[in-house]
Amino acid sequence: MPISAALLAALLAQAAPAAAAEPYTLDQCAAYAEANSPEVRETALSVTGYRANADEARAARDPKFSLLTYVAPAYKVGGNESEYENNYHVWGPYYHAKLEAQLPLWTWGKIDSYIGAAEHGEKVARSETAQKRDEVLYDVKKYYNGLLLARRLKRTVEDAMKILTEAIEKADKLYQEGTGEVKKTDLETLKVYLAEAEKNQHLADKSITMARLALMQKMGMPEDPAFDISDGQLKPDPGELAPAEIYVKKAFENRPEWSMVHNGIKARQLLVDAEKADRYPVFFLAGEMEYNQSAVRKNQSNPWLYDPYNNFTGGVAVGAKFDFAPRTLSAKAAALQAEADKLREKEKFAREGIELQVKNAWQNAKEAKDNIDSAKRGLDAAQRWVMAAGLVYGIGTGEARDALEGLAAKAKSEKDYYQAIYDYNMARADLARSCGLKKLDAE
Repeated sequence: MPISAALLAALLAQAAPAAAAEPYTLDQCAAYAEANSPEVRETALSVTGYRANADEARAARDPKFSLLTYVAPAYKVGGNESEYENNYHVWGPYYHAKLEAQLPLWTWGKIDSYIGAAEHGEKVARSETAQKRDEVLYDVKKYYNGLLLARRLKRTVEDAMKILTEAIEKADKLYQEGTGEVKKTDLETLKVYLAEAEKNQHLADKSITMARLALMQKMGMPEDPAFDISDGQLKPDPGELAPAEIYVKKAFENRPEWSMVHNGIKARQLLVDAEKADRYPVFFLAGEMEYNQSAVRKNQSNPWLYDPYNNFTGGVAVGAKFDFAPRTLSAKAAALQAEADKLREKEKFAREGIELQVKNAWQNAKEAKDNIDSAKRGLDAAQRWVMAAGLVYGIGTGEARDALEGLAAKAKSEKDYYQAIYDYNMARADLARSCGLKKLDAE
């Protein structure tokens, strides 16, 4: 029986290998972390709290309403203004409703101060979120470059193991032939170096696994076996370093901590102003409406008679509210003023500290850049050493130890070279973080 086209397509789809997940670039990893990192999202929630505080302060300008209503049993009362009679055998409902409204007219800037303090608090929270974001992006770059470094070092180890394995096979064959070209000590020395290389391979495998898992965790990504990065080679970040003074200027323009201090001072000072405004009366407009009704109480139409059971009244008034607690108010204002003064002193310390931190990060990046050049010269020399020592040993005029030492020097030089690249990339990331930037522009 022929197979239908739909069934054939389904079978082919099942037989085809699953499409590999698209690898992530460093920028894509950073963007994913910004959107999904639990650390960033948790810090961002504080912004909502400050925004709610600002909305609450703005609501203080709106009229406030209070409604009290209830139904109660009442016995019958009859009579007039000169005589009355209580009849406890007849009962009926008594309805009561009272609506009150208040609208602030003048608060001596207290409401505006609270609104401003909450708005600056929201800016502080946003700066805290940006600070946490910069920390997460730095860690993302660290693990991304760490994964590249571990993979590159593994290739270095594998290359050395390949050379050692071939050398052991050749040396063992020559030793078994008894020609005297290879000594027992040469063969055992090769095996010792191979065992050391195997240990380094195991370490590289662990480093690759942990760097990959740490990168996903920092990004806020669930563990995914298909996750991978797009770069295959660890390279120095492009662009030359600008003068240190340029980065210092950028730091004071973009650094979240600097913004946090400034907005924190403003918020504290506005709270001081709000406490000082409490020393003065609050002027307000008030209104009231009251309704009472009961069928078992006679409605007294005479305005001189008090009748709380049958009426409908209301009115408006302008008033002032005074809170007399001068010592308490002064103490609160003094405490808030002390906090504002502390932040001003912190601002002075932060100015010097930020400048020093940026210059130190710049020096580290410059040193790391120079170390790449030095490590490259060392790697070139080690490669020449390996070639020379291998050639001499191959023609039988050199010792195996010389060739092995050259191979070890080459492996170490490769490790130092790529470690220097990693250190330079991370030094640039640290400089970017100290300036409040996601990354340095290519100058």
